[in-house]
Amino acid sequence: MTLARTWSVGLVGVRGALVEVELDIAQGLPGVALVGLPDAVVRQSVDRVRAAVTNSGGEFPARRITIGLSPASMPKQGSGFDLSKVAMGHSSL
Repeated sequence: MTLARTWSVGLVGVRGALVEVELDIAQGLPGVALVGLPDAVVRQSVDRVRAAVTNSGGEFPARRITIGLSPASMPKQGSGFDLSKVAMGHSSL
C-alpha cells in the first residue's frame, strides 16, 4: 500500500522524463530502502531529507521506509529527486 505519491523529472540524454516517486512506511526495523536504479547522489538524498525534516521541526519516523522510483529501468541521478522526497515526508509524517 502506497502512503504517498508524487512526480519528479529525470534526464534521459537531453530530454526530461517523468519519474513517479512512491513512499511506503511500514512496521519493521527502521531503515530506508531506495529502489529503481538510484545513483550514489540519489542514495545520499536520504540523509539530506532526514536533516531537512528534522531541522524544520518534523520528526523522521523510526519505521521501515521504502521509496520507489519508476520507471525502474531508467537510471536516476542527481539531487533533483530530493524535493519530491521532502514534500512527501512533510505530508506523511
